[in-house]
Amino acid sequence: MIDRTDVLTLLTAQRGVAAVAQLLELGISRRTVIRARRRGTVVSVLPGVVRMAASPDTFESRAMALQLHTAPTGFLSGVTAGTLHGLRQMPRVFLEVTVPEDRQVVMPSWGRLHRSSWIDGERDIDAGRADGFRVASPLRTMFRLASVFNDHRFERAAEDAWHRGLVTPEQAADYLVAIRRSGRTGVARFERWLEKTAFRSRPSQSGLELDVLDAIRRAGLPEPQRQHPLTLRTGEVIHIDLAWPNVRLGVEPGHSWWHGGDLRKRADEARDRACDEIGWRIVRHDESVREELAAFGLQLRIIHDERVATLRSAQARSL
Repeated sequence: MIDRTDVLTLLTAQRGVAAVAQLLELGISRRTVIRARRRGTVVSVLPGVVRMAASPDTFESRAMALQLHTAPTGFLSGVTAGTLHGLRQMPRVFLEVTVPEDRQVVMPSWGRLHRSSWIDGERDIDAGRADGFRVASPLRTMFRLASVFNDHRFERAAEDAWHRGLVTPEQAADYLVAIRRSGRTGVARFERWLEKTAFRSRPSQSGLELDVLDAIRRAGLPEPQRQHPLTLRTGEVIHIDLAWPNVRLGVEPGHSWWHGGDLRKRADEARDRACDEIGWRIVRHDESVREELAAFGLQLRIIHDERVATLRSAQARSL
């Protein structure tokens, strides 16, 4: 059976898996499929779906098997869609698929079924992807993640999606208007993220930035502005990751010699001097700060309080 070019082409395009119905459409008899199973040429993955035995059992092959198993109405969603969209730190312990709420589907132990009463194929499903997967659209994916993640994890996923150009806050706001309905989980969490993006034109640049932001909040500091635009004396506009404009204090990731070499380290130093010229102090950090985030947050609070006291003193002298 797998010696046929058309069968091999189908299996190759679908990560080594195929629906039995697809094989029948190619003229392969059901008896031939049964013989191939007995010989170990193919193995059953799900009811009505087989995998070429020589093809590895991977995340992608299981995702395709779920897609074929729930066709034509099912689509990969949640953390599985997040992974396929390239989002970082998406769990792979199980794979999720969404189907209409009135559909019954037998699921494997590694699969999760999500039933939904609201599915707009054109708006909610990316069906024409080059990789052949039928996946929840980025906005539908983010809305689903908002219903299963806590605020901390969702904010990271949303910033990652924005950073990758998959969604924008404006698109997310429009999407919420279109699908809002009382009782739908995830709306409030999505709105909380949108509130935090209200004064930003750029996404957070890294997960480390969000970790530092958490440390700042735990230290009791005022909420900083994120990706704050700052015009240097030269006219160049830069963006400070985390900033308190009222005290001209910013927090930026830095490059150690080991991670960036002399050129990037010198670029960081030159940028800091340019900020000094206009009265801004920049506090830099690298990945090592993860080991002492609480202490770093407290140090920032001391620096922030010192900036407040210094500026107040300067204002008092000028009166």
